[in-house]
Amino acid sequence: MILIKFIEKQWLAVIITALWLLSILHYQEENSVLLKETKQLEVEIVKLKKKDIQSSIKIDSLSKIDTVIVNRIKTIKQKEYVQIKVIDSLPISGLQQYFTDNYKR
Repeated sequence: MILIKFIEKQWLAVIITALWLLSILHYQEENSVLLKETKQLEVEIVKLKKKDIQSSIKIDSLSKIDTVIVNRIKTIKQKEYVQIKVIDSLPISGLQQYFTDNYKR
């Protein structure tokens, strides 16, 4: 009986308190949802960092391979240049003999 009289006198405070409690519960639910999403995003970030590291390793290995290929191309060009110089220095009879020896039918 005393509680009912108190509520009748303080009805506005009771309504405000009830609304305040409902809003706190609502924000707690939203907060828990956001925390779950944050954890999922953190897991995704870790996965992406691992992929980034793997990609960096592949890129580094490809750059090493590229250097090896460039060096091989330089070596081939040097050999080609030497062959051209040798052919240019041969007399016509030497050229005929060179092509006969290297390009037999």
